[in-house]
Amino acid sequence: MLNDQQIRTAVTDALNPGCFFVAATDRLRIVHAANEEVVWEIFRGHLLDASRTRQRRVFESWNVFLAGPAGEAADVPRLSIKLDVDERRVYVTRNILMYGWEAYEQAPGVIASRPAQKWIPELVGTIDLPRFETVAALRGELSTYVFLAVIGTSRLPITSIETPLPAFMLGQLAYLPHGTAASQPLTDPRTLVGQMFCVDSVSDAPLIDAKLLEAALRATDAQGVASLADALIARCRGCGVALDDIPRVLVSLFNHVALSPYTSFVDHLVALLVDLSDPRRLGHEPVIDVVSYMLRHLVRHLTAFDLIRFHNLGANYPDALLLDALLKLYLAMIDEHAASFEPCAEDNDAAVKQKRRRRRALRQAWLIRKQYEGHRVPDAPTSPGENLQVLPQPFARVPDEQIARPETRRKQLYSSQPLEPLLAESAYRVLRQSIDDLSHAAELRELGMAVFLDRPLGIFKQPGEVDRTPLLSYEAFSREIAERRLRELARYGLFSGDARLEGYVRSLNSLSVQGFPASRLPGTQRPGTVALEDAQKTATDFVFLRTTRQSLSEFLKHYDLQPLTDAAPEFADWLYADRDVLLIRSPTTDSFMTAFDRAMQPRLVFDIVTARGDQPRYVELVGREYLADGLRVFASSPANSSKPSVAALMELRR
Repeated sequence: MLNDQQIRTAVTDALNPGCFFVAATDRLRIVHAANEEVVWEIFRGHLLDASRTRQRRVFESWNVFLAGPAGEAADVPRLSIKLDVDERRVYVTRNILMYGWEAYEQAPGVIASRPAQKWIPELVGTIDLPRFETVAALRGELSTYVFLAVIGTSRLPITSIETPLPAFMLGQLAYLPHGTAASQPLTDPRTLVGQMFCVDSVSDAPLIDAKLLEAALRATDAQGVASLADALIARCRGCGVALDDIPRVLVSLFNHVALSPYTSFVDHLVALLVDLSDPRRLGHEPVIDVVSYMLRHLVRHLTAFDLIRFHNLGANYPDALLLDALLKLYLAMIDEHAASFEPCAEDNDAAVKQKRRRRRALRQAWLIRKQYEGHRVPDAPTSPGENLQVLPQPFARVPDEQIARPETRRKQLYSSQPLEPLLAESAYRVLRQSIDDLSHAAELRELGMAVFLDRPLGIFKQPGEVDRTPLLSYEAFSREIAERRLRELARYGLFSGDARLEGYVRSLNSLSVQGFPASRLPGTQRPGTVALEDAQKTATDFVFLRTTRQSLSEFLKHYDLQPLTDAAPEFADWLYADRDVLLIRSPTTDSFMTAFDRAMQPRLVFDIVTARGDQPRYVELVGREYLADGLRVFASSPANSSKPSVAALMELRR
């Protein structure tokens, strides 16, 4: 067990000034307080503010202050690490400046309330010190939590704690978990790029690289993007990293980015993609494939969570703005490099599939762009929670009625630039070719594809409780949506006649798609959380096809599957490696989760391990919560799935 001095060493290492980037106009202070008394009460994972509790605690604290753009002093820390020596526990917290209300004495004996700006404390994570035997291990855990405090605790920012710090979004602050030897924080965005590819021994290395690049794009100006592109290429060459790693970083950046408040970040990202397409850097083909990926996955996201029923009834629409910016870039790339999209007799099978995928991105993005042309949205994309954040000029609060009542909105999406005039002859030709591609079953299916999200381990939590359990993503298909989009394509004049449309509709109706129907879900969604039950709000016929391999691997890596490997190696190999595993909450109360194969046959069943009558216990590890007592897994043969046999107990890796 670490002694107190070793703990302090780990904290000071994690908060070394060289671990931070601050914009040149900002000032960083890190202040140690040996005995700091603060308001302190935790309720369902939330740290309550002074208006909601009278409880107080004394900690040894390390507070990170960030002065304002004009250099004015900040008296409330943005980040804190708090040590409770007696309980052998460390807390990582942050503070967000919000609009709220305060009580005051209007007259003797008369208490009223008035609008006020107030700092709201948030608990980012809790670390139990007895788990750690080395300073390096504790330092790594602390760095992870400080990193999450800056970038937000989830790739799906729904609640406040899941969103990045406003200072990160505005390019004022970033954190490097691996740190530097510098005694002062970094101030040049190019030095953030210079710290990429430093970490290769931790699973979060791709995310760290993506967030460093994102922070650099947020902190630079329009004129500085080209120098970031040069710095990125130079960094790869200087540390022996293949240029092929850059597209992977860009994809990770896209998968984890939050876009509200909406800033110049998207413009900078597009400019970076243009600069990287220069043949002296990456060249156009890798960038085309990156933009294709972004467009296809944006469409799948907006198919699952549309701007009618979701995103606060469409009040928060940055995804639609990002799609617009990327689609315009894509059209320009088609105009300049049409041969990279159009069929060619010399193409091999891989090239044929690659070009069809590129054309798919155009067709799908074009459909969504047309769908939302003229759609009413608030003056700026926001949500009720984000609208409470205090942001500097030029950001202004959106009137509350525009968020809650779509009929009060004055702005229309894409109203100043209809799509058709943007289509040059080459782009229109590629779009028509993407319609011909619908003769392939995969392209017909893509018309109805969406990606939904779920936190299956969180279903035992109380309403309103913080949920840090792993987020799983699922590919799903709706024949209803696919047919609707076929008819939209016809309405837009992209079919030569009714006979061709009806032929595609017949092909769609005969398409064989095996999946788990959304209607069979157990219905255990908690209020205010994302869950697979959301699919039924979008279309009644959604079926889930698979759990994405990346999210499934992330879910499994913290459980020890060796007992399953020992008892049933073929099942373990399948669970670890097969691309078409569907791990989903079981439709009955007989088990917790079921893993189906491609033919929708149950292969593995998972149960919760608890003492009789007890609720499942959670343990927090590296910013995520897991079931403390593990999962009991049962293996069964598809031919005899009704009689599973006990295979193993998957314990949590501590």
